[in-house]
Amino acid sequence: MLWRRYLVTAALLLGAGLAQAQPAPSSAENRLIEEIGERSRLMPDLEELCDDIGPRLTGSAQLRAAQQWAVKRLASYGAVNAHLEGYDMGRPWQRGIASARLLNANGMKLDVVQKAWTSGTHGVVHGDVAVLDARTWDEFKTAAAGLKGRIVLLESVPRATPEQRKDLPRYLAETRKMITDAQFAGVLFISTKSNSLQEMWGGPASLFDTNAAIITSEHANALKRLLARGRAPRVAMELGGHFAASPATAYNVVADFPGTDPVGEMVILGAHIDSWDLGTGATDNGAGTVAMMEILRAVHALDLRPKRTLRVVLFSGEEQGLLGSKAYVAAHADELSKIQAVLVQDSGAGRITGFPDMKQEAWYAPLQAALAPAKALGPIDIVYAMAGGSDFEPFVARGIPAFPPGQDPRDYRTHTQHSQADTIDHVVKADLVQATQVLAVLAWGLLNGERLPRAVP
Repeated sequence: MLWRRYLVTAALLLGAGLAQAQPAPSSAENRLIEEIGERSRLMPDLEELCDDIGPRLTGSAQLRAAQQWAVKRLASYGAVNAHLEGYDMGRPWQRGIASARLLNANGMKLDVVQKAWTSGTHGVVHGDVAVLDARTWDEFKTAAAGLKGRIVLLESVPRATPEQRKDLPRYLAETRKMITDAQFAGVLFISTKSNSLQEMWGGPASLFDTNAAIITSEHANALKRLLARGRAPRVAMELGGHFAASPATAYNVVADFPGTDPVGEMVILGAHIDSWDLGTGATDNGAGTVAMMEILRAVHALDLRPKRTLRVVLFSGEEQGLLGSKAYVAAHADELSKIQAVLVQDSGAGRITGFPDMKQEAWYAPLQAALAPAKALGPIDIVYAMAGGSDFEPFVARGIPAFPPGQDPRDYRTHTQHSQADTIDHVVKADLVQATQVLAVLAWGLLNGERLPRAVP
């Protein structure tokens, strides 16, 4: 079917060339590009979100403050019925003390943070360090048999097989029992980042849910060097993070800019407003949050009237396993058929370089047409590919068109994502503006274009 794509692209380019030959009044897309380029609130909003409010761990008071801020700001930008929608998240997790020290060798303090959504150590635990590198759970069970009372440095963690994923609750119960039966004094995951940067992850479905910490790669290497020379490192570790006593309600922010069509179709602009708490969540995902808010502001400021309703949804719980987007899809089941498309930005703050068509041929031409007015913002490819890993997934599972942008990675994967370096210092205004402009152009095309078909299995 690639020949069809070439014909579509050629036709669009020919049409664009004819349009250039006959100048027309400024289009809505060009006005959006100009408005966002010259009068955006992107950086001031990002500063308020990250510098004034700060980290936004799901279930925390800071996330609630951020959500209340977003509701008020969206209302001031022209949104209708900006509000919070609650869902049950279970018991929220709260960070506490995290410390570790070598009791032999040079006695150095080890750089550790407690893995999120895990129980603490309830005091100081001691143990000799051992390395565990298991590719399967059978290997893990065999190796763990001789590591009772040790603090285990995890080189790798087995993943669920496709068969095990079919019954995830059973898989989690069986593997957690295996881990509990091993009776480790503690476990140390290794940060995947260099330059002494930490990393964070965890959620209700995580394994290793007690006495678990993350150690920098440099300090993990020091422990392994000692072991290689036959000198077993002995470590004292204390982790004070804990779960709240009672379950809590988490929230998504929802706000509309109504369309003119009485049918009530919509385009959802989504981003997750929660973040990890080592940094201030600027690139993950403050950038996506303020971009979606800015698009609504610009549409209102220009007094544009889209055919379909523009709905901004700022999800929570993304970092714990897409909790907010799953809850949204469940709560809005009766209106899913009215969703034209979903745009979710969650790949950092870099320039947008393309979109996947989610391997749906019927979506390629509409994407090309909608993005044609953005050609002045740089080359933007439509790639025959699937994507995953963020809040668009629950919509994709229902066959709803969803298009997460591909972005210039800059230092997102290697440095800022989930680390203490996730701050505004790593956001380039020009890149964030370009990403928002591209999303605004695509959103406008989807708000007013032909109805997209549902995904073909």
